[in-house]
Amino acid sequence: MDTLNIRIIEALQKRGDMTNAELAEIVNSTPSTCLRRVRDLQKSGFLAKNIFLADAAKLGRGLKAIIATTTRDHTRADREAFARRVEAEPSIAYAYGVTGEVDAILIGNFQNMVEYQDVCDRLFDDDDNIVRYTTHFISEIYKTEPAIPCDVLRQTSAEGEY
Repeated sequence: MDTLNIRIIEALQKRGDMTNAELAEIVNSTPSTCLRRVRDLQKSGFLAKNIFLADAAKLGRGLKAIIATTTRDHTRADREAFARRVEAEPSIAYAYGVTGEVDAILIGNFQNMVEYQDVCDRLFDDDDNIVRYTTHFISEIYKTEPAIPCDVLRQTSAEGEY
């Protein structure tokens, strides 16, 4: 991993829709080099997706909630069944199995409280393995930054580990 690749990753995390010419200008390279490097970074898994982030409120889904769940059992089969149900819920944007006092954290964008409750009924009420769930509704947003810092890559690149 060299500094050009790192600059490309950083630039594309800020704006993934730029042309190769625009990217080349930002990272001080050529469009053909950027095209080749971006393809290599995609193949190697450093660049996973190229998406646009939409405004949930403008899409009619302004009720954002973080839902913490606690389960009775932690078997693979139970976790996989829960993951399949969560995957099928369009209003759930993120779902993580976690360590600590709860077993899963879900983040959803809902139209209203009725939809929120319908989703909770489907996901939790019919699952004997769910002991409880707790919801935190987002009232203010202080930061939303999906870009992942490349500081570790810079450090390891400078040390010659990549």
